[in-house]
Amino acid sequence: MTTRASFSGPARVAGLLLLGALLLAACDFETTNPGRVLEEDLNAESAVKPLVVGMSSDFSYEMDGIAFLMGRAADEMTGSGSYSSTAEYRVGDVPNEYVNAQWERMSRARWVAETGIERMAAIEDYDFEGNELTARAYLYAGLSNRVLGESFCWVVFNGGPAQAPDSAFRRAVTWLTEAIYHAQLAGYTEVERAAYGGRAQAYVGLEDWTNAVADAGQVPTSFVFNAFYDVASGREENEVYIETHRRPEMSAIYTYADSVRLSATPPSPDPRTPFIDCTQPGAGCGHAQGADGATDHYQQMKYTDYGSEIPVVKGTEMRLIEAEAQLVQQGAAGIAGAIASINEVRDFWGLSLIDPTGMTLQDAWITLDHERHLTLWLEGRRFFDMRRWEAAGLDYLPAVMFIHGGTLVYQGVDPRATCIPISQSECLVNDSIYNVEGVCR
Repeated sequence: MTTRASFSGPARVAGLLLLGALLLAACDFETTNPGRVLEEDLNAESAVKPLVVGMSSDFSYEMDGIAFLMGRAADEMTGSGSYSSTAEYRVGDVPNEYVNAQWERMSRARWVAETGIERMAAIEDYDFEGNELTARAYLYAGLSNRVLGESFCWVVFNGGPAQAPDSAFRRAVTWLTEAIYHAQLAGYTEVERAAYGGRAQAYVGLEDWTNAVADAGQVPTSFVFNAFYDVASGREENEVYIETHRRPEMSAIYTYADSVRLSATPPSPDPRTPFIDCTQPGAGCGHAQGADGATDHYQQMKYTDYGSEIPVVKGTEMRLIEAEAQLVQQGAAGIAGAIASINEVRDFWGLSLIDPTGMTLQDAWITLDHERHLTLWLEGRRFFDMRRWEAAGLDYLPAVMFIHGGTLVYQGVDPRATCIPISQSECLVNDSIYNVEGVCR
């Protein structure tokens, strides 16, 4: 007869504890705290690539947020959601307490790129001159300054005073000139073209049309340089996709893109502004109404997943820069050339070409407004056109008329915002910005 021992209660617990102690004694669980990453550890050639990847990540981090803000605050989309920010933006008001993220993240992108370049140049074993990573770092320094100049009412550098956006454009030109130089040495065509395009954009901001056209001419119509996104983390996801596919916070209903769809035979969206009417059977959107519970949801299809990239420099925009330069520099004499450049864009998209016969200068400008609206849709660029064309006195343009009480669904204020203000967070900590009256409210 075999006797089997049986343990219960305290005896069983004691046995398990003893067994656990024996097992632990047989294993080595010793860990060594590596400590903080030291400053000098970053001054190595092996740290350069992660540093430049970080520049790209920081730049992308808020490009989508700016595109989402402008989509609701300008005339690109109808703010059809329930966020408190949407309620403000869709009527044309952009309070500074709502823009902390946009201000801080794009300012960080600029700072990280600019100071990162200084670090890279000081690394002894890093081949700085003509390196692809050097060229890319300069590109992000330039593009982040361009975005600041186009998007914000004022710019601030490293805790300094408030400055007009022109200062950001001038910085962009400097950094992008270096990007071109190093990209050419490295034979890095993608970055060279992106830098030429970014510098053309900055020259438009400076109203230097001769240099803008010269740089735009270096970029083929088919070229696109994007801000990158991914599904790996919330930081990396495309916010415009989330707020139109996962949540119906803004809609294409009643927009210019919608009117283009309705005027087509048969009705269909322009390929540059794809969207679907989610109220139709089988649309498959998940939401037929906006988050406001009242507005039909027309879902944008330009960005269709978490990792959809947002264009930052495009050859199609370069052709429109050339078109605008002809209208600015030549007036009525530039109409035919301007429309020819516009038709290059339309031909690229397989659209019917525009006949300039009998077109007035005002007609040509309105055509340009429409083409830039469609070409740069949901890319965070519309405020820039609205602001600079109003300053130029082009009151008949749709972009300018929208400023003065323009509305899609909800009644707009007059005048509507055409730039993002200095954030509340900057106003609270930086005494230097009060050098200009009214920069903080």
